[in-house]
Amino acid sequence: MKIIFDPEIPEDLREDIKAAVEEEGLEEKCPECGAKEIYVALLGKVLDVKCYDCGYSYAEIEMEEE
Repeated sequence: MKIIFDPEIPEDLREDIKAAVEEEGLEEKCPECGAKEIYVALLGKVLDVKCYDCGYSYAEIEMEEE
């Protein structure tokens, strides 16, 4: 599954975010439209993971502070 990051997510956080999304074990394709791309936005300390094509919400993942 291809991950498209919101442009406001800093480059140095993207690998950690990618690992967190992969840990969630999301399906290979969207159950609503069959797309294989997800869009990840960082809203405060919550990752909002949605289908890039139809907006289906996969998950909201709370990020831990380091």
